Amino acid sequence: MKLTALRANNPVAVMAAYGALRMLPGARLRWDGPHPELDWEGEVIDFLAVRLQARLTAPEVALIDDPRNIDGAQGYRQLGSQMPSEWLVAYAAETAEGLRPTGLRLLGGRHQFIANAREIMASLLKQDVRLKLNEALLGPWRYEDKGLQAWGWDAAARIDAAASAKAVTSAPKFGVLGAYWLAWESLPFWPMVNGRTVGMDRRHWVYPTCREWLGTNGLGALILGAAGLHHREATALGVSQWRSERIGTSDYGGVLGWAIPLPARTPSGRGNTGRFAHMDNSGVSIV
Repeated sequence: MKLTALRANNPVAVMAAYGALRMLPGARLRWDGPHPELDWEGEVIDFLAVRLQARLTAPEVALIDDPRNIDGAQGYRQLGSQMPSEWLVAYAAETAEGLRPTGLRLLGGRHQFIANAREIMASLLKQDVRLKLNEALLGPWRYEDKGLQAWGWDAAARIDAAASAKAVTSAPKFGVLGAYWLAWESLPFWPMVNGRTVGMDRRHWVYPTCREWLGTNGLGALILGAAGLHHREATALGVSQWRSERIGTSDYGGVLGWAIPLPARTPSGRGNTGRFAHMDNSGVSIV
């Protein structure tokens, strides 16, 4: 299934592809060309539509509104017994300076990171879910869904101040609910390691795509280890790295811009990611 709505230069589109992969047991994904391809034995859109209702009440979505609301180390450890660990480490990390929220929480002010996901899911359930998922994966993206934001991840949803008589913070916002929900489901692929979100620094977010077929485990290994790949390994595996700039950081937060492909390079040996050992039929392994 070629996901013709998704392109690698928009962070939210890559996240939507990876979220769909994570939600489909045994699925595989590759990025061979401008659009990703999904391999799964079943009706993809029907299966995802059925899963949405349960996701709205899952503990990682229902227990807290925002990573900033976690009550210190004790609250963090208590949540560890209440929600899947892959979600908790994607939300926040314990550091020497205290709890630090994910770098993917870009919007500031009163924006509630997790509550926003609940609102997107609830709004999606009020509509024709299959139609919205078809738009998300196959396109075109119509930007007809009003009032909810993709956490600053959608490069195409930036508001031009000259296009509205209102201040940018008050201007109507339109999005693609199906794509935004699937993007949210990709969060466990980007845990916090050594106190920061994988691939994220103060100015950019770097994420990989791969030409070879990968399952959930293989993709997780790729995201963790991509920064440590030698350029020969990256070329052999068909791995591309994309860098999106963090734009307009202020009291209201920032957004991610359009991503550009980065040239392969020899790693410096520094950072918080691992190295790849090999690829076999089960995916990518890390040593």
